[in-house]
Amino acid sequence: MRAIFFLFLATYLFGESALVSPKDIKYKEYLNFDELQDINSDKRTYCTKFDKLKLLEDEYIAKRHIIKNTPICTKDVEVAPNYKIKFDFGNIVIERSGEFIGETDKYIKVKTQDGTIEKIDKNGM
Repeated sequence: MRAIFFLFLATYLFGESALVSPKDIKYKEYLNFDELQDINSDKRTYCTKFDKLKLLEDEYIAKRHIIKNTPICTKDVEVAPNYKIKFDFGNIVIERSGEFIGETDKYIKVKTQDGTIEKIDKNGM
């Protein structure tokens, strides 16, 4: 009985809390505040733990593929870039979030935040 009590006490005292995700996080995927969990682990983590409260201030994306139930470190995430594009079609001005890819005579290509490529016609249709 004492051995079991000592084991739980040692895990509590020497264990570290770690921020993990219950599912895999893909490369350049946005981190979701609700999906991340803070758990106590008896294993030692050799990195600086990422603070979950930072997600309330800024949006963060993964710098690499993070396997589920592995600790999330500050080196694994970065602040998401905030790309805004303005289109001026004369009397209509459109502002969109995304990254400019290219332009032709008929349309403009924009890469959205989720990675899809969107074509915007210059005639407004």
